[in-house]
Amino acid sequence: MQLQYMYTRLNVENFKACKDFYQNVLGLTTKFEDDMDEYVEFDTGSVLITLFNREKLTDFVTRDDNLSYNPHSARVVLSFKVTDMEAATRHLRTHNIEILNPPTNYPDRGIVSTCFRDPDGNLIEFEEIVDVMVT
Repeated sequence: MQLQYMYTRLNVENFKACKDFYQNVLGLTTKFEDDMDEYVEFDTGSVLITLFNREKLTDFVTRDDNLSYNPHSARVVLSFKVTDMEAATRHLRTHNIEILNPPTNYPDRGIVSTCFRDPDGNLIEFEEIVDVMVT
């Protein structure tokens, strides 16, 4: 069996706010959109991120399981590489996005990282690649 990773789907509660966030705040390009089913695909350059209205998830999940979502979960983190962390965080602040932690340098990993959440509470990380410090 050979697998190829296609996309990450976020089953969101507030579809319109999340769609606006990924289009207008993060600036992702829409690849496919179905407003009737409230589904959208965003092109990140390598892997798709898709949004789906979680109320419509019952059409696809045929079990009787109760689907619950913790809005402060960190089980999945969408990580994006940025070339200028200062400019990226300034951009987020102009859109009133709360930065959860200040940009933090991890010299052993060669990154500067910061996190924030989308309108549904999904955790997003920006990483800027910097020189690795060897001790």
